[in-house]
Amino acid sequence: MMILLALAAFTQIAQAQTAYKVTAGSQIKVSGTSNMHDWNMLSSNFTCQGNFVMKDGDLQDVNTLVFSLPVSNLKSKDKLMDTRAYKALNEEKHKSISFKLTNATVIPQQKIIKATGDLTISGVTKPVTIQTAYTINADQSITYKGSKSIKMSSHDVKAPSFMMGALKTGDDVTIDILLKLKK
Repeated sequence: MMILLALAAFTQIAQAQTAYKVTAGSQIKVSGTSNMHDWNMLSSNFTCQGNFVMKDGDLQDVNTLVFSLPVSNLKSKDKLMDTRAYKALNEEKHKSISFKLTNATVIPQQKIIKATGDLTISGVTKPVTIQTAYTINADQSITYKGSKSIKMSSHDVKAPSFMMGALKTGDDVTIDILLKLKK
């Protein structure tokens, strides 16, 4: 009898999980500084998918989440800057920036997710925790917004410099996340 109850509970949990994928309107923005001006790079061309547990229209848990951004899809307003950024990120050898969820805490009352996972940049993987606010939209899509500051050096990325060191970028960058995920 216990086995049947456990199987029934497992079946209900499995049915409550829903696969979501990134949709139009999603964007990643990477911002930083230099000794001359601030800069940013944007991308709306990446993959993200996950399995979410919903109950009565509320998010209860995030079981899986995998994100991948091809480095060459990050674009600034300056092609020369893009080229130098790709070189600093060792794009020829490490084509993508990725994040794989290892643990998530959902706080439904505050509409917050604390996602811990492995962030891989330039082939170096480090654990990070990212906090995002979320909204469940009328069409049952989920919108996530969050921000994470990291040091490029924590992933063995040397901050680019130009003109024989006259222009230097800072080590700190901020990643702004806007994800729209739909069933």
